[in-house]
Amino acid sequence: MKYFLAFVFIVTSIACAQANPVFGDTTKTYAIPTLLKMPKGEVLMSWTEKDQQGITAFCLAISTDNGATFADKKTIYASAGVSGSRLMRPKILIKKDGTLVAIFSHRSNNSSGKRSLDIMHCSSKDNGNTWTAPQSIDNEPTTSIVRGFFDAAVLTNNEIAVAYLKDVAGSTKHEERDLRLVITKNGVFQPEKVIDPVVCDCCNISLLVDAKGALNVYYRDNNDDVRDIALMTSTDNGVTFSASKILHNDKWLIKGCPHSGAVSAAFGEGALVTWFSGTETEKGLRLVTQDGQKLAVVGDASAKNSYVATDKKNAVLVWEQNNSNLSQIAFRKVNGNEAPATTWLNDSKNGTNASSLLVGNQLIVAYEVKQANRRNTIKVSRVEI
Repeated sequence: MKYFLAFVFIVTSIACAQANPVFGDTTKTYAIPTLLKMPKGEVLMSWTEKDQQGITAFCLAISTDNGATFADKKTIYASAGVSGSRLMRPKILIKKDGTLVAIFSHRSNNSSGKRSLDIMHCSSKDNGNTWTAPQSIDNEPTTSIVRGFFDAAVLTNNEIAVAYLKDVAGSTKHEERDLRLVITKNGVFQPEKVIDPVVCDCCNISLLVDAKGALNVYYRDNNDDVRDIALMTSTDNGVTFSASKILHNDKWLIKGCPHSGAVSAAFGEGALVTWFSGTETEKGLRLVTQDGQKLAVVGDASAKNSYVATDKKNAVLVWEQNNSNLSQIAFRKVNGNEAPATTWLNDSKNGTNASSLLVGNQLIVAYEVKQANRRNTIKVSRVEI
């Protein structure tokens, strides 16, 4: 299947969440809004919110009108340790029986002050009203160990897979981590396994189950400081994997982690994958197919936090980029005639950390809005495409 970049013609752009009381507490800091389409068509949005006492809650709310309004929020879990960032975006999965599974990071400090970071999971069988107590996905003691930069997916056998980076035991290097995977069996996480021992140590991972049922792991590799995006694929629900291969040879040489990984989405029989690369000749966001075919390089050195929204017919690349010295949300449609152009999302100045969803003929974009007092708010915009 061939893909092209085309103009996105805006019929209307509506910013609707600022007036919604779900996000209206100005004493809180809101972050990492993430959109998900539910089996019956509702739009679920999850996010984190931090109060003045330092307690962070992982929350969700459901919309029955394509993101125009959201029902009362439901709290999944709240504590001083709940952690969320663009590199470790908290995630909600939906299993075939409708069970919601939440995956999120949790920080703690031991008596010596050394940090620990764990990945937690909990579930709900009543549409998010009540949740099980969070548990670690990894049974190893958490003291002074960092696990993070994760992603999670529901496999074709209805089990859950989580891929993440974990500190290498006994390492004397600064932030040396390997790539690991855990999978549930009858709903219970099994022992972890290393699937790549040498990777870039602080970039987010993307997991994708494609139309053929294969599990794809997209991550930033590290080959003598050439840090390009690699792919490993499993056709047996994570039991075995293909050899790692570079998805597209950017040959970006950087002596340090760029803190920017890949994001992927299924599209047709394949997938679309996007990430930032800072090569001298083509700084910007890549958009490639599952076989590594480069469709476009968009943005500039300030472009980041890309996201791909897809449905059966359309795909839209969304990202943030500086515009008149302020970050703003931009997007392009992937389909139709080749006519590259960037469309700026109306009223999205100071926008950051966007996620997006296609529902019918609408692109829904949820994002943070930066505030001078650092108490970011959340805004939802809808665009007809």
